[in-house]
Amino acid sequence: MALQMALQKTPLNQNHLARGAKLVEFCGWQMPLQFGKVIEEHHSVRNACGLFDISHMGILSLSSGNVQQTIDAVNSLVPQDLTKLYAGKAVYTQLLNQTGGIIDDIIVYWMPLVEYFTELPEVMVICNAANAAKVISWLKAHLPEAIAVEKRNEMYSLLALQGPQFQNVLTACGLSPEETLPKRFHIGEYLLNQTPVLLSRTGYTGEDGVEILVSSKAVESLWETLLQEGQPFGIKPIGLAARDTLRLEAVYPLHGAELTEEITPLEAGLGWSVKLNQPTGFIGKAALLAQQEAGIGRHFICFEVLKHAIPRQHDLIYDKDGKTIGEVTSGSISPTLNKPIGVGYVTPQNPPQPGSSISIGIRGNLVDASVVERPFYRK
Repeated sequence: MALQMALQKTPLNQNHLARGAKLVEFCGWQMPLQFGKVIEEHHSVRNACGLFDISHMGILSLSSGNVQQTIDAVNSLVPQDLTKLYAGKAVYTQLLNQTGGIIDDIIVYWMPLVEYFTELPEVMVICNAANAAKVISWLKAHLPEAIAVEKRNEMYSLLALQGPQFQNVLTACGLSPEETLPKRFHIGEYLLNQTPVLLSRTGYTGEDGVEILVSSKAVESLWETLLQEGQPFGIKPIGLAARDTLRLEAVYPLHGAELTEEITPLEAGLGWSVKLNQPTGFIGKAALLAQQEAGIGRHFICFEVLKHAIPRQHDLIYDKDGKTIGEVTSGSISPTLNKPIGVGYVTPQNPPQPGSSISIGIRGNLVDASVVERPFYRK
């Protein structure tokens, strides 16, 4: 009971309880694990539409009175090139330590010009709930004092509307058919049933959709409206369990599993997000350059298990000769593929390639598996 009292709760907490959601502790928050059957929630997102409460994610405001100055300062902390950002544009990147390890993976937004969100920051950073305090501390320690870093979770809430029917749901909620939605990794201001929202064309499911920033005072009304108006399009509220199987099929990394402060973006297969030739230096650049020169010591792989056995984090990975070569970071049954899948890291200089045979140690048994291309699922 004491633990429950200490947990943070989103503004939708009582709404989730009223809908019969199974609530669990997640990163210091009480969050819905599922509202019904996990496999049905998963398929709803893949085939129709799902609505997620993601208000536990860290919503951070960075402001100095000079947005270009703020962007330039953040650029010195991440391996992406933020000089190409402009109002309404977002980018996925990471905060790195001196050894190139990932403190957290984040999305950085140069916020758009707005009419209704009068207290909007110049730059917004969305980080993982488990790392919010650490990210805030890191930013305050490494950004100029003139840049104010504030957490805005009390003021704003976040929803995610994902799946092939998401645009129909938005239209049913009052979005004008003539209005153009943001392009991928862009954000813009809109009205949904007269409620001001910011729609960001981002997500964590492998489906098209938007993430919705809305005033915490208005979030419950919007949540109810989206679920009500979305009924003809198959919308369902979705919990953390389906969010995890969706992101695993799309091979979106999870901090604390695929990403840690000991793993670099190059090792995690995120080299596409690293711009070693960006015009400014960044913390961890020297380490990444050295790693690129020497060759990475561990390699990220995806695999399918050939029997009905579910791989779990920390299960060992073996080569075809039975030698231990790595460890699983995430695994599950894929509802879309109807087979067990997993990801992890292996250490051989010449790692197994797609099509190679490996084995996974699952509950004391060696189970055959096959390395496959990333991702398991692509829309």
